[in-house]
Amino acid sequence: MRSKFMPIITILFIASLVFSACTSTPTAAPQESVATEAPIEAPAESEEPAVTEAPAEPEEATTEPVKLSLYSLAWIQDNQDMTVELINQFNEEHKGKIEIEYIQGDWGEVENYITSGVAGGGGIADIVEGDTGMGLGWYDQGFLVDLTPYITDEIRATMPEEYWASRTARDGKVFLSGTVTGSEIIVFYSPAALEKAGIEPSSPDNLWSWEQLVENAKLLTLDANGKHLGEDGFDSANVAQWGFMPRLDNEKIWEEGQIFVMQATGQPMIRKGDDGVWDIFFDEAGIPVLESYLNIVNVGITPDKAIGLTGDSQNEAFAQGQAAMILRGYFNISVLKGLYPVFEFAVMPIPMSSENKEYYVDNWGQGFSIPVTSEHPAEAAEFIFWVQEAIQNAKYASSISMAPVNPDALQDPVLLDDPNWDTMRFYRSIEKLLVVEYNTNQSEFVTSVYAPTLMAVVSGEKTLDQAMEEIKALSKDILNQ
Repeated sequence: MRSKFMPIITILFIASLVFSACTSTPTAAPQESVATEAPIEAPAESEEPAVTEAPAEPEEATTEPVKLSLYSLAWIQDNQDMTVELINQFNEEHKGKIEIEYIQGDWGEVENYITSGVAGGGGIADIVEGDTGMGLGWYDQGFLVDLTPYITDEIRATMPEEYWASRTARDGKVFLSGTVTGSEIIVFYSPAALEKAGIEPSSPDNLWSWEQLVENAKLLTLDANGKHLGEDGFDSANVAQWGFMPRLDNEKIWEEGQIFVMQATGQPMIRKGDDGVWDIFFDEAGIPVLESYLNIVNVGITPDKAIGLTGDSQNEAFAQGQAAMILRGYFNISVLKGLYPVFEFAVMPIPMSSENKEYYVDNWGQGFSIPVTSEHPAEAAEFIFWVQEAIQNAKYASSISMAPVNPDALQDPVLLDDPNWDTMRFYRSIEKLLVVEYNTNQSEFVTSVYAPTLMAVVSGEKTLDQAMEEIKALSKDILNQ
């Protein structure tokens, strides 16, 4: 009996278990979300709303500013400070987009800096300061970016075409921007010394010739007893105040001498002749001027120590009253102000013809270049051409006391209200800009032949005629190599 009904009972028991499992409340399984257009009904008040996390909002893309660096050749403290100020101003105006870091460079090291840096594949600044001669050499070696693609019509208008020409290579590509020009020199004088001697300083309405400068310098050359050069009893071995003290060294004998000659001839000394061959030209109109300049030690208005004199020593002699007049570039205004803030000085034009009021100046100058190793040349170009705008260019020019490349900068209050810039404005009013092609062998020629040969004239070892003959014997071979 038991054995017969046991399977039936077992089957019924299992069935009841299955039925019971089917009718009990199931455990909710995770479900895939299904997109539906039907509105989601709000839960009944008696029900707790389902807690779901809102999807995370996508993070806004944050972009870091392009970071650049600038290798500055500013050697005057005011110019260093102003370059940093301009960089900070640019960074603020381009906040979040471009950020520039200042690197203090050196004129004596920049050649090796850019040459080894490019050869090494980078690790140098995106912007490097230099002059037109340096820039051309770097570009010809393949070290610099062509700036032409970044020059708009608006940028082109910030600088005269003559200055663009000096920054343009033989292939028509621009290799350098513009900050300041490079040829203006002036005579610094002590107003007290000239007033005591009864001498009216040179002015646009009463320009000195070279003869007048020499004669006035004789009156200003005084011995310890107050007697001037040429006066009976003058003690040349005990001079207390020299009338005129330029720097006479290999560098200045070329830089300043060729400017004086250019005022007399209206031509650069080193240029191509009618035959297209490079040479140095001792034009007849320039020889008397060159002779006057080279002979100032021999006539007694300048001390022997002016030969090889440093700029610092020259300024010190001027500030201490040992020299009534000195010859320097316009930049020395900033130098003197920084070194001797209470010293009173003034500036006047260099000797030139009163009949032919023209101031000849070449188109050289300074600016910024971009090495080919820069990863962001467009952003670097944005800065260097921003500096060419009138307001920035006036600030930069004022800090280094050199003429701005942008003519409109001279009308900015920072320059317009400074009386030391009156002579510069006079120069600009009669300026004749000469487009001078740069000879890449010029530096070698000047250093090895021209300067040392003419220094022998300064020291009285040679006559000017002898020196010119020796220079001409070598000039074409070196300049055309």
